[in-house]
Amino acid sequence: MIGTSVSHLRRSVVLLGVAMLLLASGTHAAPGDQSGMFIMGVDGMDPVILQRLIDEGKMPNFERLAEEGSFQSLGTANPPQSPVAWSNFVTGMNPGGHGIFDFMHRDKKNYAPLSSATKVSEEEVTALHVFGFVIPISGGDLENNRGGTPWWDYLHKKGVDVEVYRIPGNYPTPASEAKVLSGMGTTDLRGGFGTYTLYTDQLVERDKPKGDIQFVTVRDLDLDGTPDTVTSALKGPPDQLHLEPGQVPSDNQYINVGITVHLDSDSDTAVVDVAGEHVLIQEGEWSDWVELNFDMAPMGLMPVSGIVRFYAKELRPGFQLYASPVNISPTSPLAPITSPDDFVEDLHDGVGFFYTQGMPEDNDALKDGVFDEDDYIKQVRLVQDDTNEMLNLALDRFEPGDATFVYFSDIDLQCHMLWRHADPKQLDAPPHPAHDADVARGHELDIEGFYTDVDKALGHVRKRLPEGTTIMVMSDHGFQSYTRQLHLNAWLRERGYLVMKEGKRTGYTVTQDIDWSKTKAFGLGFNGLYLNVKGREAQGSLDPSEVDGVMAKLAEELEAYRDPKNGKRVVKKVFRATEAYSGPRVSEGPDLLVGYDKGYGASDESTLGEVTEETIADNTSRWSGNHLMDPSVVPGVLLMNRKLESDGHDLTDLAATILSHYGIATPSDMVGEAIQ
Repeated sequence: MIGTSVSHLRRSVVLLGVAMLLLASGTHAAPGDQSGMFIMGVDGMDPVILQRLIDEGKMPNFERLAEEGSFQSLGTANPPQSPVAWSNFVTGMNPGGHGIFDFMHRDKKNYAPLSSATKVSEEEVTALHVFGFVIPISGGDLENNRGGTPWWDYLHKKGVDVEVYRIPGNYPTPASEAKVLSGMGTTDLRGGFGTYTLYTDQLVERDKPKGDIQFVTVRDLDLDGTPDTVTSALKGPPDQLHLEPGQVPSDNQYINVGITVHLDSDSDTAVVDVAGEHVLIQEGEWSDWVELNFDMAPMGLMPVSGIVRFYAKELRPGFQLYASPVNISPTSPLAPITSPDDFVEDLHDGVGFFYTQGMPEDNDALKDGVFDEDDYIKQVRLVQDDTNEMLNLALDRFEPGDATFVYFSDIDLQCHMLWRHADPKQLDAPPHPAHDADVARGHELDIEGFYTDVDKALGHVRKRLPEGTTIMVMSDHGFQSYTRQLHLNAWLRERGYLVMKEGKRTGYTVTQDIDWSKTKAFGLGFNGLYLNVKGREAQGSLDPSEVDGVMAKLAEELEAYRDPKNGKRVVKKVFRATEAYSGPRVSEGPDLLVGYDKGYGASDESTLGEVTEETIADNTSRWSGNHLMDPSVVPGVLLMNRKLESDGHDLTDLAATILSHYGIATPSDMVGEAIQ
């Protein structure tokens, strides 16, 4: 993530003082003989839940669309993970073609987990050291790891005016002339996927909170006898001018700005002073966005802009002030978040400040107990406001013949976080292991509410679009309850596929705890299982001639494994990557894909390469709904306002269908086929 910032820091340094001439290209005219297409991408919408709500009369706009056109289940990706699924949709390829196999993959040199979204440029890394500063000259840049050509580039080349709002997996943003805003995967200003800050004078019970917990004291600085002032700091971007290329910053290697909070003694209000900005905030309320400058160089020569908003969870008697992750500012992005670069200006002119972070709903704050359910829902509503503003902007800009995609995150993260309150798919399901009746009270229908919110958005879209526009509503996957978690690496240890060093039973694949000379297989990522093959892995032990036999045995044993608690099947199917995928990048992925059955999934620990003591356990996390399973148990949805002649389609078919709508033949590297 940090390398992207390095790239733009270098650009600022090298081009400082150089005037640039920008040549504006002419506007493409959409083909006049084509109807336009408007696509609503609803992350996580499930066909079973949708059908139930339609039958109950709660989704009138979806019911109307289904009656006038078509509604069918849509095959998801294998594995059904968001970055994989959306890459299938964008390119018309499976992972063997586009190269995104999981949220993460392993480093062959040391078994460490790496983000699958990015790769480091092959250019030699060099830096100039001047007066104590590190000036990156070349190399170290992060690039988007997704291969293939997005469908919007084909449309733009054809002359179609195409706009894409918040598409997942498009960061670091590839160069394109099509107007595209990146979504899921876009980092915050720190270079991570969203780190909140909590200023508090209270104990936080979470052992390893995902946020930055700042313990503060309310002090009487003006000596009037009333403690009413809090001072601290807010972290911004990494201090790149003091970091070697590729160096991961420590906690004290970020650019900070000071923050002071003045509590009013007569009311539940406070003034937050941060980087010269003054924000009045009331207990229980959110502030508007505040734009801040972080000085990367002395005398303000290289300011980096970010935006933040505050939530006054409690001002008195205890103190808890939440600061959102510092988002990349759309007025002056540290790294490009749109293509072309200046499309972000149109967005800011149209909607003002907005969440640029790729997954803006702060589920980490809810997981950590920093938010309760009500706090979380308030924050989710802010994200919805952004979506609705962008939807209106997209509709304002849409003209006959255009192609527009708008992404809705309303359902996915809320199903992940709120499923434990009440199962919306199996109404008579027993309580989830993470269910708390007191917490759930009043939130049992929250997920349904997010479905009906999307229904309202669809109704708005139908009213606003020009007559004759083709409407497509699709989702990347569906959902299931997630009640039990398998510690895959512990399972491998128990069966002798993964061997610990003498005296060890637990540890990480990236430490010295594993005896790689005897280890045949290890798990990493949400569905990935790798073989420790000689000549390929850093300390490979498995002879290539043994690979087929070991894969067959692993698949057989995993599919036969039953949960000792209830006798249920844990793994529905194990897939060989060479059979599931096609394309030039098959060898980059895991050897086997573990397709978990309903209710089951990989533990967080195994996902990061940890070997635990326990093999299988209840999932007591607030992350209680899931889709990282066998693709057959979590299909998505496809609705269109025209009758479809066939069914049984999957995400790869949608790219070809979009191109076909505009008279473009399916490219030879796509595996999907146009839906008739």
